[in-house]
Amino acid sequence: MGDVSDLSEIMTLSQTAEYLQLAEKTVLRMAQRGEIPAAKVASQWRFLRPVLRDWLAGQMQTLPPARLKAVSRGDTGLLPISEITRPNLIATNIAPGPKESVLRQLIAPLIKSKFITDGARLLRGLIERETMMTTAIGHRVAVPHPRRPLPGLFPEPALVVGLCRDGTDFDAVDDQRVHVLFLICATREEVHLRLMATIGWLVRAETLVDQLIAARTARTIHRRLLTIAQTF
Repeated sequence: MGDVSDLSEIMTLSQTAEYLQLAEKTVLRMAQRGEIPAAKVASQWRFLRPVLRDWLAGQMQTLPPARLKAVSRGDTGLLPISEITRPNLIATNIAPGPKESVLRQLIAPLIKSKFITDGARLLRGLIERETMMTTAIGHRVAVPHPRRPLPGLFPEPALVVGLCRDGTDFDAVDDQRVHVLFLICATREEVHLRLMATIGWLVRAETLVDQLIAARTARTIHRRLLTIAQTF
């Protein structure tokens, strides 16, 4: 699961059961079957909180279409696509290269628009998360984010959208080059989960990446995201 500098993020079976609001026996069976990210250390199961959080968000992506459409409208408390994306937080031409270079380009709109004032802190958080496990989820999409929400960094929830038209190597789980990156700007863990679920819902659109790459301006990209959000 990668190197971990904060041991408080390593969770026991009982802590994980409490976190997921499941019985310990249920979590144990899931770990034994390989249904949940875990590692066995000296005969004891251990779970890494950031990886577990992303796994949980992935489970939220399996909601049925009708439920997901309600989520996109905010009926379940999730902010609508129109409120968490905006043209000035879209990077239209990210150059391929090492992860750090790509991430620097991705956070540039946040700094330029003064959405954040401490870009260095965010970059450190993003790089730290990537050393644990890639955030490239497949389908030519990556979802960079700090391993936990950084208090006081973002004034409100948002998604930064970045397009790498030529594609870049991001250690994707399906070995495909990444063309679209969604940077999560979460103010707390619950918001992070909901933003992850929203991205998973958007990725269901098979033409998502092609539609966004074909758009040339930030406003066109933004409009296409809103249109895609209405197709489910």
